[in-house]
Amino acid sequence: MKTTRLPEEKYEELKALFLDVFSNEPWLDEWENEHQLDLYMRDLVDNKNSLPLVLIDEHKYLVGGSLGYVFNWWEGKEYYIKELFISRDKQNQGLGKVFLQQINDYLKNEDIQHITLMTERNVPAYHFYQKNGFIELEESVFFARKIK
Repeated sequence: MKTTRLPEEKYEELKALFLDVFSNEPWLDEWENEHQLDLYMRDLVDNKNSLPLVLIDEHKYLVGGSLGYVFNWWEGKEYYIKELFISRDKQNQGLGKVFLQQINDYLKNEDIQHITLMTERNVPAYHFYQKNGFIELEESVFFARKIK
C-alpha cells in the first residue's frame, strides 16, 4: 500500500470509489446528479490549496482517499480533511490506520504541522479517529444555517 497525491488519470476511479462508499451505510448520501458529484469532487481536488491523497494497493487500484485543503495559519500549515474514506470491501482490515500513518508521513515531509477534520458522533468514523490519536476539541463548535 502506498499513499501518493492523486494522479489525474485516477480521478474517475476516485470519484467511483467515493460514490460507492458514501452512497451506502452509514452515510446514505443521495448523489443522484452526476454533474453535482463532479462539481463537488473537482472542488476538492482542483483548487490551488487542494491536497487530494490516495491509497493505492499493490495492483495499482485505489482503495482509499483523503480529500482536503492546506491552509497557513499562525502555528504553521494545517491539512483540513474534508473527506476520508476506504473502499467498503477493505474496511475493518487496518487500512484506515495505515492510510492515516502514511498521510502523517506525507504531511511531515511537506512541513505541515496539523491535521483537522470533522465527523459526526453517531458514525463509526468518530471512534476510528479517536483510536488513531485525534482529540475532540471541546471548545470548538460547528455551526450551520440553511439559506432561506
